[in-house]
This record gives sequence, structure tokens and C-alpha cells, in this order.
Amino acid sequence: MSTTNPNADFEVVRRAMDDGRWEDVKRRLRKLDPADVADFLEELDPDTRDEVFDNLDLETASDVLSELEPPFVDEVVEDMSSDELADLAEKMPPDEAAELLGDLDEDHSARVLAAMEPEERREVSELLRYPENSAGRIMTPEICAVSPGSRVRDVLELLGEAELSDPVFNVYVVDPTDRKLLGVAALADLMRAEPDADVRDVADSEYQYATVDEDQEEVARRFSKYHLYAMPVVDDKHRLLGRITADDAMDVVREEADEDLARLVGAPDIEEEEDSPLRIARLRLPWLLITMCTELVIGIIIKTMLNVTDLVAIAIFVPAILAMGGNTGQQSSTITVRGIALGGRAYRKLQRIVWREIRVGLSLGLTCGLSSGLLVWSALSLTGTDTGSYSAMRLGLVVGVAMCSAMVFGSAYGSLVPVIVHRMGVDPALASGPFVSTTNDLSAVLIYFATCAVLLGLGSG
Repeated sequence: MSTTNPNADFEVVRRAMDDGRWEDVKRRLRKLDPADVADFLEELDPDTRDEVFDNLDLETASDVLSELEPPFVDEVVEDMSSDELADLAEKMPPDEAAELLGDLDEDHSARVLAAMEPEERREVSELLRYPENSAGRIMTPEICAVSPGSRVRDVLELLGEAELSDPVFNVYVVDPTDRKLLGVAALADLMRAEPDADVRDVADSEYQYATVDEDQEEVARRFSKYHLYAMPVVDDKHRLLGRITADDAMDVVREEADEDLARLVGAPDIEEEEDSPLRIARLRLPWLLITMCTELVIGIIIKTMLNVTDLVAIAIFVPAILAMGGNTGQQSSTITVRGIALGGRAYRKLQRIVWREIRVGLSLGLTCGLSSGLLVWSALSLTGTDTGSYSAMRLGLVVGVAMCSAMVFGSAYGSLVPVIVHRMGVDPALASGPFVSTTNDLSAVLIYFATCAVLLGLGSG
């Protein structure tokens, strides 16, 4: 694996791609860390990404596929045959292969499993039987288990011959008759023990373990609490089934954090790992429509009860415009900060996030602007509310245009500020919140009253 600067290596790879020297591309990418190669592929356009991936050797391709973000995995595998996917899955650790197949539809997953070799198919099928968010689903069945009475010398020799996908931190002592877990021997303790010592004497009989149906979030919490590197997984009879490693626990922590973040800002696309602007807009829309209707209904009720007119009537809808512009800006800001925090430092990757958020804001703005305009117009008309010198239709038009404009601006500004602040060397998570919320409120007010000046200044209703 290369220890040089990945950016310099990828510049060489790009030149080789431009010259059509695909053997050079394959050879150089094989030497780089799969996580860096995955970042490199995510910056490419879809056609180039597929071409590069198709030119990777099977071992490298399987490692890189495990590191790609879910939306890019979907793009890469969508045109692959079942046999091609089966070849990749066989090269992956069983838990990662199970995750890949679990994201496919049921028929496609079944075809890939049928194309796999019997041993690999058995391991992956076993993992897919467990509930999606359980410890059993994220464990790997690759373990180093020995019987009590084994000598430390023999255990270390066994470890030297073992071919496991994940690093070994512990050796598990199990009853040879029923595979019940009896103890856990840390690798460091084995290295210090006398070569002829019984492994049972080195093993710890008090240890943390997970049951196969335990919620993965609770397992991840215990990894953090007890500073674990690995945890055995047992069934209801305490029989050893597999192990969970720290990297799996970290993935769970990230997933759960994304879920909480999605609920906090009303952006379910974070949890769903969506990348399409239209699908993202559709996921966020219900939460924004609830906010919009609530704010507008409050304004209409105040208008009806107080029977105010003209400028006061206009001012009643300011909170709704502020709320929608602020919510949209906060969503875009959160998504961009998350992209930076997850390593999206490359300009192209951040540029793609910003451009996507602007398109999402435009879709949401047009939908909410049209909906709010129709709601204000119909509500004021149906209730026969006195709207002063402005017609209900014109007030609805003003609210709709201003809301659309405020949401588009909020989305653009909310996604750009974190990138700019990050470029200045400031933590975007610290600066983006106050900047976005304050400026969005100011901008929304200015946009609303500018819209009023243009549309209501043309004449009386």
C-alpha cells in the first residue's frame, strides 16, 4: 500500500486515464488505500467512475466497494450481472457482503446468493437471517476459537496460519461439545504467557458479549463505554456465533448519529442516504409543509380575529416566511457540514453537495411557494376576511413568491457558508449555525418586503 501523498498519486492516475493507459491505472490503484480510491471514484462523473471500477482487479474492486458511500454503491452495481456481484461478494468479509446484498431487492439478492460458492453463500445467508439492526447482522462469523486445554504455543501458531478479514484481538475458548463460550483470551496476554500454559488459564472468564438479537446501537454504546476492540456474539444458549469489531461499531455510531440528525433538522434523506435532488425534496417536503401550514394558519387566524388591514396584514405573514427560509437553510447547512465532517474535503465533492442543495431548495421553494399562495388566497377568500386595499389573490401571490425566493436563497446560502468558512480554516459546525440562522432571517424579511414593494406597489387590490 502506498505511503505517498494520495493526491499526487491520483494526479498520476488521472494522466494515465487521459492517455488510456488502463493497466497503469489498475496497477497504481491497487497500491493505494481502498478508502482513498473510494474517495477518488466518488469525485468522478458516473460514466468515468464505472469505467475505472471495471478496470480494477477483483480484489481491489471488492475492497473499494466496501468503502464507497451507499448512493455510489448503488450506481456502481446497478448494471452488474448476478455473477459479477457474486464474485465481488465472495472476496468481501461476510458481514460486508451481507450488507451489500441486504441493500438489494429480494429477487436480485437471491440471484447473487445462488451464484456464490457454497461456503461463502452459507456464511452470508446466515447473517441475512438476522434482523436488520441486530448484533447478528453486523457480526462476522470469522473467529479464532480453541478448546480448553490448548497450549498457548499452539494457539499462537494457529493465529499465524489463520486467514481472517479483520484483525484478531482476542482468542475465544469454547466447549468443543456444544460451542459454549467459556472465556476470552486477549492477544496481548497470550504473547506474554508461558508457551506451555493452558489457554484457559490465560483467558478471562468475565467479559463483555452481545446476544445475537441485541440492538446494534446498544452494542455500539458498550464498545465506547468499555473501550473494546472486539466483542463476541452468542445465541440464547451462550454458544459462540461470531464477533463484532470496533470498525463495525463505529459504522453503527455514525448511522445512529445520522438518524438523530435527520430527525433533528427534518431531513430524512440523511438517514436514507439519498443523492437525487428530486427524491431528497420529496423526503423533506412533508416536514416543511407542516411548518408552513402551521405558520400560515396562525397568521390567518390573527388576521381574522384582529381584523387588521394593509401594512399590518402584510406583516402577519413574516413569521411564516422566516420559518421556511430558516428551516431550508438549516437543512442545507447541516448536510454540507456533515459532508465536510465525513471527509468531503475535495472541491468537486463539496461543489456537488452545494449544487445539489440549491436544486433541492428550488424544488422545495416552488412547491411550498405555490402551496402557500393558494392556501392564503383560498383561506382569506373563504373566510371573507377584510384584506384592506389588497385583494386576497394579491396577498397570496406575495406570500407565495416571497416564500419561494426565501427558501431558494436559504438553501443556497446555507450550503455555501460552511464551505466558505471551512476554506477560511474555521470549524464550519461552529460558525455555520449562527451565520445561517441570523442572515437567513434578515434576508427573508428583506425578500418579503421587497416582494411586497414590487407586487403591491403596482396598484391597489
